[in-house]
Amino acid sequence: MAHIEVKTKNPTNPPKWLRDAVIYELNPKTFTSPSGEGEGSGSGTFRSTMEKLPYLKELGINTIWLTGFTKGTRHFSDFWTVYAMEDPEKVDEALGSPEDLKAFVDEAHRLEIRIIAEAVTHGVTMDSPLTEAHPDWFRGSEWGMADFDYGNQDFREWWIRLWIRHTVEFGFDGYRLDGPNGVSSFEDVLGVWDDIAWGCLEQGHEIAIIGENSRYHVRQCDRDTFTHDMAGDFLPGPEFATMQISCHDEGINMGPGNYYVLRGSRFKFGYCGVFGCNIPLFMAGEEFDANVHSVSALKKKIYEGFESSREIDFYDHNPDTEGGGWLLGNRLCWEETEQPGHREMLLDCRKILKIRNDNSDLLHYNRKDTNILPVKCIPKSGSVPYIRYEPGKAAILVVGNERTADCEFILRIPLEEMGFQEDGLFQVTDLWSGDVQTVEAKYMKCLRVMVPGDYKSQGGVRVYRIQKKP
Repeated sequence: MAHIEVKTKNPTNPPKWLRDAVIYELNPKTFTSPSGEGEGSGSGTFRSTMEKLPYLKELGINTIWLTGFTKGTRHFSDFWTVYAMEDPEKVDEALGSPEDLKAFVDEAHRLEIRIIAEAVTHGVTMDSPLTEAHPDWFRGSEWGMADFDYGNQDFREWWIRLWIRHTVEFGFDGYRLDGPNGVSSFEDVLGVWDDIAWGCLEQGHEIAIIGENSRYHVRQCDRDTFTHDMAGDFLPGPEFATMQISCHDEGINMGPGNYYVLRGSRFKFGYCGVFGCNIPLFMAGEEFDANVHSVSALKKKIYEGFESSREIDFYDHNPDTEGGGWLLGNRLCWEETEQPGHREMLLDCRKILKIRNDNSDLLHYNRKDTNILPVKCIPKSGSVPYIRYEPGKAAILVVGNERTADCEFILRIPLEEMGFQEDGLFQVTDLWSGDVQTVEAKYMKCLRVMVPGDYKSQGGVRVYRIQKKP
């Protein structure tokens, strides 16, 4: 669905921690496989996911988007998903108990990782206990489900209390709002989150709200295309925006295949994502160029029978397969992280994230506090180098190479435009290798940089920290 801009009447301010957020999306059913693929949709639990938190800490992410904790069903072509929600009040017992969920969130917080939980905003399955107990809370249907009526005051008050309670009970740091994609207007669906966010704040919980199709604090995919001119495309507002590298909806309605976006590109992950000006968001497995192992319950026609929905506008029409490629149903095989090719990608993604985390004074995602300039180079590159800086103090130079061949560039560092005097000596640190060189100011106008080709170990991007020597 296209982005529809909606402004609510009384939003809370976005949490300041979004400045450094790196968001990692995972489906708790398929992220781990303690019992293989279980009944066909995965066997992961909160407890088995918790066992992988040290891995995520070492990777360098600091925010998890958890795609499901409420009671889900197999409504969509027998594939279990929380997006076919039965009861938003209940924790899905297949994932674990409420105590298991709380333990997972607590351990994540101990490791300084925040948890963004899923809030399915449009409705519940027809057999939900809510449809029988409160038929007046529902109006119309999409996806073969009963849609909430946000015009019903009793429902709105219950909905507000519910998500404040979930926040206080489990300690969630925010929510990703699935949709809005039901019969109620975007304004009505998003507007109720003003009351939820303020109510959470009154209870001592500041939450971030990520809309799928409309922005609240941020939108899930404010940007989902890979720029080749980061500085040229930059705008100082809004304060925070996301760069969706990939998400679970890649491959939806398609046959089997690998629908990950990076596919081993360090250029896309570094130059376009992590080192850029927007909060990076990517799907579990992308960091080690995971192969795709779709669970057996996943079908290409995941919404078969609901094609009349306004949301269903295409299918892969290949008649030779019924299986699906939806990344939500990709079961990760962790032994791949030790295999050639996959291991090198993982190490490079760790390195890229460590560089960002170690240099967050300049490599952050508050666009209002961002200073960025393009950097001229010879030969001209398909991706324009950019430099992020604090005037007269320090700068980070990012040089990308989307080609597979190694490339050497001669760069003109814009010292004067960055508030530096064009004299004296500068310290230039290669943040990938750690090598340090001292460069006279006049040679900063012809700085030589070699960037290995993309899609191979240690390739695709180079990053340098520049400071004036006293």
